[in-house]
Amino acid sequence: METLRNKIENIMKKGSEARFSSVPEFVCYLFSVVYGIVVRIRACLYENGIARSKRLPCKVVSIGNVTLGGTGKTPLTLYVAELLKRSGYKVVVISRGYGGRAEKSGGVLSDGNAIFMDAEQGGDEPCLMATRLRGIPVIVGANRHLAGEKAMRSFDPDVLLLDDAFQHIQLQRDLDICLCDARKPFGNRHLVPRGRLREPVSHLRRAHAIVLTRYSTSEKMPATDRVTIEKYAPGRPVFRCSHMPAGLKNPATGKTHGAGAVTGRKVVAFSGIAENDDFAAMLCGIGADIAGFISFADHHPYSETDVKEILQTAKDLNVDYIVTTEKDYVRIGKRMATSFPTLVFLISISFGEDADAFESFIKNRLSNS
Repeated sequence: METLRNKIENIMKKGSEARFSSVPEFVCYLFSVVYGIVVRIRACLYENGIARSKRLPCKVVSIGNVTLGGTGKTPLTLYVAELLKRSGYKVVVISRGYGGRAEKSGGVLSDGNAIFMDAEQGGDEPCLMATRLRGIPVIVGANRHLAGEKAMRSFDPDVLLLDDAFQHIQLQRDLDICLCDARKPFGNRHLVPRGRLREPVSHLRRAHAIVLTRYSTSEKMPATDRVTIEKYAPGRPVFRCSHMPAGLKNPATGKTHGAGAVTGRKVVAFSGIAENDDFAAMLCGIGADIAGFISFADHHPYSETDVKEILQTAKDLNVDYIVTTEKDYVRIGKRMATSFPTLVFLISISFGEDADAFESFIKNRLSNS
């Protein structure tokens, strides 16, 4: 039986012309209209100074998007954090900690060396960032201003890097980077729950730069989407980047192998991310023989039943490895690595020929703000 969540997700994927084709779609459309009114009023209050945004005593960089999940915010946050660190800035990453017990209360997940929370406490994405970022603290909290104040007291950073904060307009920032998936930047152009937009595309005007993620020279962005970006973010620089396989980590040994470690090898893969199909496609792209793929919802909290299902599937299909994403591994933990040969798929961001321009833009923006 199709769950309510699956029904809504299927409605979100449908074209804009199908809004009245069924009762559930019509209901979702009505909710999206009401949601849009609320979002526009909120933005208007801040833009006209009726609602006051707060300022922190350091540089603030925000990375976010106008759609629900799947644009690659976490990989780009990692990329920018390392870029800022290399440039001599003292950086602290702030993330909401979605799904973690500390989301409301907030707290220091990592001081840049030690990690003090697991995924259940701090959320999967912040935990992933904490494991990857050495020397860069990670703080979680839904209230980014309070989290920022804590960062100032604890670490005195030069730059606060806000993960997934494009909608958090109650905190002022010096640089606002908006990500768009180059293949489908705005979905069906409806607001949630009829579509995937978190706010109207016209709000791209707040962005100081647009980053097109998952960009491919073989897949051109629809002309209407290019026109939309030019219309609502005129004069803003647009940078292109791609998601690249960065290797496979064996959590049992701590060793990282090249992508060729699974070429021609029989694997069972599983993931609970916004774009499970992208993960499967990247595995196929490096030559893995996917005997079975198990999909879960984004941020899925893995149960013992889930673990047993994954392990049993791997045994039944007699595969060489179980492969999953970094984000999933921080949630499922060592329950996999100690039971069956498991590899964690690593992803990195590549700006290609836009790399130097992107770095220069960030440095210039921060030095002049």
